[in-house]
Amino acid sequence: MHVLLANHRYFPAPGGTERVVQMLAENLVVRGHRATVLTQLESGTSEHESIHGVEVIRLPMRSVAGVRVPSGYLRQLRSIDADLFHLHGNRIWCADFYFPVARLFDWPQVLTGYGFYQYAMHPRAWDRWYFERYFPRAIRAFDEYVCLTEYERGQLLRWGVAPGRLETIPSGIDANEFASSPEPPAVVRARWALPTPHVAVYAGGFFENKRVDRLIEAIARVKDRWGLVILGRDVPASRFNATNCAALAQRLGVSVRMLGPVARPEVVSCFLAADVIVSASEYEGFGITIAEALAAGRPFVAWPAGAIPEMAATGAGIVVDSDTAFADALVRLEDDAARAEMGRKGREASKNWSIDTMVSRHLELYRRVMSGAPNGNGRN
Repeated sequence: MHVLLANHRYFPAPGGTERVVQMLAENLVVRGHRATVLTQLESGTSEHESIHGVEVIRLPMRSVAGVRVPSGYLRQLRSIDADLFHLHGNRIWCADFYFPVARLFDWPQVLTGYGFYQYAMHPRAWDRWYFERYFPRAIRAFDEYVCLTEYERGQLLRWGVAPGRLETIPSGIDANEFASSPEPPAVVRARWALPTPHVAVYAGGFFENKRVDRLIEAIARVKDRWGLVILGRDVPASRFNATNCAALAQRLGVSVRMLGPVARPEVVSCFLAADVIVSASEYEGFGITIAEALAAGRPFVAWPAGAIPEMAATGAGIVVDSDTAFADALVRLEDDAARAEMGRKGREASKNWSIDTMVSRHLELYRRVMSGAPNGNGRN
């Protein structure tokens, strides 16, 4: 099977969708299939290269009246002889330059939209029109739409998308990454040099939806016992950027270490050295770091965004809706036995959010779409 995947960016570019597409493409190759990724040209990359067996075609981007336009996108699509096309994203170039011409292609096609960030965070008139009216019509050109969460599926149903076009396949994570720590946890914690007996770790950066400010305000309620380690890049344009959050932490007396963007091995080390993994996001397309908390055997405390309620249902974490509830959950998790039990449940449940499960379910979907069989969700 030859699968063509289109995503706005690809490895070595960082990001959630980038990592999911990379894992999917590379594991298709491992299972004996051919995978081609069509993406944008990045500094230091080539227009055509092979990465871990995946053929990567990168398109130069140009600006037209302030709009980023991919050079030769449709020409490249027409030139590739694939068995199936899998498009990733919405409100981004690879999707919005394809939707108007989707019906011109006769290959089986699948769409993964990764949620509705603009609709959730900035619901302007344009965004409401795009997601409530245009997007549901665009989906009709595709054989299947892959939802990452039940929340995403429910939203699409409310917008009138037929249930038979929807398949829920969560993103996958590499549980083997968290089998052992690159560094002893005690060494990692000593490097943090936090004065508190317990440490919560957050990974994801200072994006507006991540609400790092809310994490700091919640931990301020238990600041004598809990410190906070923050991983991820600064976003200066965000209201909740590193400068503002550092000032907030100082004002509230919260012990914080902001490590910035770190290499993957250090992310793994930090997770395995943490007492708890935390998130205060008000919106997530999925919530990949909480899935990684499961694999790391660390309990989590988080607001109910993305797939977090589904993961909490396994007993691996606690969903909260206020600063007070967040602080109460941390107090509960000061107990070693409680943390260990939640961590055990997380490791057991992590197979449901594994790469192998994700790839196997995508292959089942691809084969069904290629055969023209219904998905069993009501499509005729």
